[in-house]
Amino acid sequence: MRVMFSQNFIPSQRLSPNFQGKLKNDSKAQVSKGTQSPIQNNASSLDNVKTGQSTGVIGDAIAQAYLSRVGAFIGYAESFHLALKRVCDELKDEGFVYDEAYNSKHPIKSFASFMDKYGRQGYVQDTVRGTVYWPDQTNIASFKKFLDAMRKEGYEMAIVRVFNEQTGKLEKMPDLEIRQKGVTKEDLAPLGEFLQKAEISKPRSSTYADYQMRFVPINKRGKNEDKQTLELIMLYGPHYAKAKELESKYVYSVARSFDRLHIDLKQKYEEKTPGRRISNNIDVIKTRLREDVSKPLFVNAYNADLKIRGEEKLPVVISKAHSKMLDGYMSGIRQKIPMYYKKMRQKFKSDEYIANLIKQSDSQAENKTVSAQEIAERRKFYLERLKLMEAEDIATIAKSQEMLKETIERFGEK
Repeated sequence: MRVMFSQNFIPSQRLSPNFQGKLKNDSKAQVSKGTQSPIQNNASSLDNVKTGQSTGVIGDAIAQAYLSRVGAFIGYAESFHLALKRVCDELKDEGFVYDEAYNSKHPIKSFASFMDKYGRQGYVQDTVRGTVYWPDQTNIASFKKFLDAMRKEGYEMAIVRVFNEQTGKLEKMPDLEIRQKGVTKEDLAPLGEFLQKAEISKPRSSTYADYQMRFVPINKRGKNEDKQTLELIMLYGPHYAKAKELESKYVYSVARSFDRLHIDLKQKYEEKTPGRRISNNIDVIKTRLREDVSKPLFVNAYNADLKIRGEEKLPVVISKAHSKMLDGYMSGIRQKIPMYYKKMRQKFKSDEYIANLIKQSDSQAENKTVSAQEIAERRKFYLERLKLMEAEDIATIAKSQEMLKETIERFGEK
């Protein structure tokens, strides 16, 4: 992470006091939070599990890097949002709307959100972000007008490098993802050859659809990699934005908490094993919350923002039967975690298993004989790590269960 210690920006226009006050108050709160809690890296490999001391050092370094840039983030956010506001005012007949009240909530990623995402993902891109409402999201000609207006304001699409499996090389691509039905590569031709390479994907299974992109300032010196990226999400309208907030708080937060588990949820475990039951329970919880909460939220919001009449409003409710089932599945995960780690510990009774792990983690040890002392030391190390991982996973699920209770309290059938 490149640290920028200061940025002097004096805008020619000002956003509302509400927006500026939110930026300043957020930065004060972030500084006051400082480095209270270390991040915990999510790792499936025992060799990559950090001790509390080392993650504390890493967490402190990442926290300080963030805090040293708060002033720069505020400057970037203020200028970016001014540009968005001007462009939306200019293109209001095309349906673009800048909601200042909504954008004032989170113009920069909060300290807690930044540290949480770094702990789960290992990097954070979208520290500065904005939202624009645009109901006509298949109108590429209209979208081109928006991009042209943003260019006049001094912003262009950021570039990402994507590995091409066919050529074996990294290729430059626009940092633009269109999650929409009915939009094809051919439809993007008016945007030009480069932007036509944008990623087009289907809406999520919850029906959530949007445009996501990142801009960079054109007049910023240096290569694109050195420029602060500025995220922009285009939603259908205010109802969709509200649905997104509710889904994030009551559904996505629960699903995202599972990412902190040290258990590899992508692995295919054998039937009736603790790993299989844990991953199955998590899949059921995610599916049920998506079907009962996320999907009706977004369908209702879409119909409201596009003023579609005649569509019956879907109930956003978790039935009593589903509420009981969800709680049971979450409790089941909690019960299976000790069984999962008990099974893991059994593997480390084998000297051969540990010797192979040593060779895998150290290429120089691949062809050498691993001594009994090395095996004993590594066994102790691994067993200590497993104990730590088990405790952390139990704590993670306890927190997940508390979040699930909040979701059931909010949407559960009364």
